[in-house]
Amino acid sequence: MASPAQFLSLQQFEQTYGDEKPYYEYWFGEAIQKPMPTSLHGTAQLVLGMLLFSRGWKAASEVKLKLSPFANPIPDLVADPKAIESPFPTKPLALCIEILSPSDEPRNLFQKCAHYLDWGVETAWIIDPENRKAYLMTRSTPQPAQLFVSDSLTAESGPESKIVIPLRELFEQIDKLSS
Repeated sequence: MASPAQFLSLQQFEQTYGDEKPYYEYWFGEAIQKPMPTSLHGTAQLVLGMLLFSRGWKAASEVKLKLSPFANPIPDLVADPKAIESPFPTKPLALCIEILSPSDEPRNLFQKCAHYLDWGVETAWIIDPENRKAYLMTRSTPQPAQLFVSDSLTAESGPESKIVIPLRELFEQIDKLSS
C-alpha cells in the first residue's frame, strides 16, 4: 500500500522543488511532476507560440502561474494580447494552453484547465498533437468542447482582441518543423 503524500506548504514546496528540472507544480499541498515532453510536444509548443505572435498576441512557455495561494501550475504556454506580467503572472491571462503528452490523462488536463478558468483565465486550450485534435474551454462554456482538424481554436480578451487559429494550420506547421 502506498503511503499518503505529505502535505507541503507553498514555502516548503519552493524550497524543495522551486527550480528543479524536470519541473514540479504545486497543487493543493502536493508536488506533482510535469510529464517529460516528447519532440512532438515541443514542436507543438513552438508552433503555437509562433502562431500566437504572428497574430499580435504575446506568449510565453513554461511560466509558473501565481493566481492562487493553493496552486502554482506551469502551463505549457500562456498568452495575452497585452504584455505578460513578470516574473510570474499574478493576474488572470486571456489564454492558457496545455499540450497532451503520452503519459497525460486528458481528464487531468481538463481539471487543470477548469482551475485556470476558476481563477479568472478566459480561455484554455488542450492540444492533442498525436491524435490531431484539440479541446476548447472558456469561462462561459467550461465543459471541454472537442475540436477536429476542420475546426479552429479561438480566444479573446475583450471585444477588440480575438484570435483564431485553424487546427489545420497548426498541424501543417507542426508537420513542416517535424520533417
